[in-house]
Amino acid sequence: MTGFLAELGRKLAERWFTLLVLPGLAYLLAAAVAVRLGQGDWHDWRVLWDGFAGLTEGEPDRQNSLAVRAVLLVLAAVPLSAGVGAVAQALAAPVERALCGPWPRPFAALSARLTARRATAWRAADDAHHQDGDPASAARRNAIALIPPEHPTRLGDRLRAPAVRLDNEYGIDLATVWPRLWLILPTATRDTLTDTRARLDTAFALGGWALLYLLLAVLWWPAALIALAVAAVSRHRAALAAEAYAELVESTVDLHLDRLLTRLAEPRPAPQQGRALTERLRRGL
Repeated sequence: MTGFLAELGRKLAERWFTLLVLPGLAYLLAAAVAVRLGQGDWHDWRVLWDGFAGLTEGEPDRQNSLAVRAVLLVLAAVPLSAGVGAVAQALAAPVERALCGPWPRPFAALSARLTARRATAWRAADDAHHQDGDPASAARRNAIALIPPEHPTRLGDRLRAPAVRLDNEYGIDLATVWPRLWLILPTATRDTLTDTRARLDTAFALGGWALLYLLLAVLWWPAALIALAVAAVSRHRAALAAEAYAELVESTVDLHLDRLLTRLAEPRPAPQQGRALTERLRRGL
C-alpha cells in the first residue's frame, strides 16, 4: 500500500507540474515581457537585455541583494504559476461551451443562425446522397456532421452524435444507460475512456491559456499572436480528441450493452424482496 501511495503521489505531482506549473511559468515570462516592453517598445529586445543585465551586474553588496531577490522570485514563481494554471483550467468550461455550443444568450441568435445554415447544408448533401447514391455527397454530409446538426459547430455535433446514433440503433437513452454500463466495464476499457476524455479536457484547458494570453495583448500586442496560435492548437486537439472519444463511446456500447441487458434481465427483484433485504442489512437498527 505504501508503494502504491508513493507512486500515486509521484504521478499526481508530475501531472500538476506538467499541466499547471510549466505552462504557468511560460505565461509569467510572457507577462514579464509584456510589462517590460509595453506597446511602444514591443520589439525592442535590448530593453529586455538591459533589464536582465541589471539583475546580474553591479557592486558585490548589491549583487548579494539581487541574488536574494532572485531566489525569492523563483520560490514565488512556482505557486504563482500553479495559480495561473488553475485559472486556465477553470476557463476550460467556457471554452468548451464556445467550441461546442449552444452559446449563451448574448450570442444565441448567432448560434441559431449558424446551426440553421449547417442544417440546410447537411440536408442538401443528405438528399443528394439518397437520390444518386454518390459517395461524394455522403462524404460532404459527414464532413458537416454525422447527425442532423443541432449545434453551431461540428465539434458540438460530434460529441452529441453517439447519443443520437445509439438511440436510433438500440433505442436507448445514453445518459440513462451510461452510468450503469460504466460500472460493469472492464478496467482497461474504463482507463481508455478516461484517458481520452482527459485529452479532450486538456485541449479545452489550452483554450483557457489562449484567453489568458489574449489579456496580455492589452499591454503587449504580440501576445495576441500567441493567443491565436494557442487557440488554433486547442481547437485542433479538441477536434481530434472529440472524434476519438465519440468513437470509443459508441464502440463501448456496441460491445458491452448485451452484458448490461443480461445483468438487468427479468425477472427483477420484487419490492417485497427489496424491503426484506433492506431490513436484513440494517440488522434491526
